[in-house]
Amino acid sequence: MNIKKNNKIIKIFEKKTINDKVQKVFIKDLIIDKIFGFYPKEKEKPQKLKFNIKLELNNNITFNDSDLKSIVDYDDIIKIIHSILDKKINFLEILGEQITEAILENDKIQAIEMRIEKLDILKKGSVGFEINKRRKS
Repeated sequence: MNIKKNNKIIKIFEKKTINDKVQKVFIKDLIIDKIFGFYPKEKEKPQKLKFNIKLELNNNITFNDSDLKSIVDYDDIIKIIHSILDKKINFLEILGEQITEAILENDKIQAIEMRIEKLDILKKGSVGFEINKRRKS
């Protein structure tokens, strides 16, 4: 597309997309109490971990309202998180990597955005880790 402005031609390049539909499943503000962390103090009692997850779905999914296997079941995602937390990992970075890898094993999921926060570390605020990962082509 060309636009003439003050006797100058400005070219605008429009980005063509293959598919303009993006569908996401999300889990918001999931709080899990677990013993988690590196320091001895963190291993004494459970602390609150907050998860916010967005899962971008593959465009080739056909949903069927009477078939649970046709969708991404958020219960399965929560079970993955619990099973990885049971491994007694010390660092959020490792936890985040392992969760995203396990979730991306689901063929229906193209990409994941995840934020994990430790809510009990600071008196005001939280600390955390954020990861975005896309399925390898």
